[in-house]
Amino acid sequence: MRWFSTKMSIQLGRAQKTGLIIFAVVALLHSFIANEDYILAKTSSGIQFFYEGDADWGVKAIVPYSASSIDRANRLRGPFDSQEVQSLYYRHWLGTDDIGRDVLACLIHGTHIALQVGFYSMLISLFISFVLAYLGAYHGDKGIRIETRMIFPAVLISALFLFYASYTSTWSGIILMAAIIMMWIYLANRKSSIISRTKGVPFDLAIQRLIDIVDSMPGLFLILILLTLFAEPSIANVILVIVFLRWPVVTRHLRAEILKIREEEYILSAKSAGQKDIIIYLKHVLPMAFSPIIIVASFGIAAAILTESTLSFLGIGIPLDEVSWGSLIKRARFNFQAWWMALFPGLAIYLVVILFNSVGERVNARMRGLDL
Repeated sequence: MRWFSTKMSIQLGRAQKTGLIIFAVVALLHSFIANEDYILAKTSSGIQFFYEGDADWGVKAIVPYSASSIDRANRLRGPFDSQEVQSLYYRHWLGTDDIGRDVLACLIHGTHIALQVGFYSMLISLFISFVLAYLGAYHGDKGIRIETRMIFPAVLISALFLFYASYTSTWSGIILMAAIIMMWIYLANRKSSIISRTKGVPFDLAIQRLIDIVDSMPGLFLILILLTLFAEPSIANVILVIVFLRWPVVTRHLRAEILKIREEEYILSAKSAGQKDIIIYLKHVLPMAFSPIIIVASFGIAAAILTESTLSFLGIGIPLDEVSWGSLIKRARFNFQAWWMALFPGLAIYLVVILFNSVGERVNARMRGLDL
């Protein structure tokens, strides 16, 4: 019954469903929608996918340009300007930028970047929040405690691992971060010299103070500091920076919800029946917090996409040769007459942010018994 009521509370309207489907399809199939190569080609060596060159027979993409395609003969051409193209199929319907890239193909590729940043940043933030909420909010001040003498060594070792990973591989840093978090879970369920249930600093209190410290720092200052720690710019670096900015928000909302759920009668009954805490948390607590998680995730994805666009506009974070919505608007700064380079990417950012915000607002309204 709990799962049924949860699913009923996240029903979306037709506009939200259509928008999410279009956004996901364009982002996931961007290589099939916009590509200068043959999607499927028949050559002398047989059938090939994404074939570059001449073919006896082939299937082209809807947009015959990719984000890296350069048309030097039609640089800085608007949607209504005359263009030197073979046919209407090769026309740049949304114009080109100052180096001859098709704006429509860049927008489609930017959708893929937006999905990557929004989805992975929230996925990692939710994973961190799930673990911290279990160690802190679920167990409370009288549950898991950290030995005072072991706080500084544990924090120092974790920081050194992450600092080393930032100079080797960003994804190795993510793996190490997950390993460190899982180590805390393991220690929390066993007797150790670091974790205690009788003395020391409550883990929940330590997490609250850490959230207060992160929130007290200006976001732009944190972004500039964190980005300087990485050896080279990449999308993964931007995702990690957004995770660092978003996990306190997600953890705070999830903690507040779990503090209410853990006092429900069925949770207390499960504890009396002898079920393990981790099983109760995964099987009973998290499903009841599903709708609030959807709300936080929806607003978080919108904020992540907006943050990535801002960083791309400023020219920091992602590589300079990577095309995103923010980088297109950045190039429009130096070409004031190219209105299409600012209008269409700005409209894409606006529509996607409004889409995910409306999803969060609708779920929130249905939880409160309203009808939107």
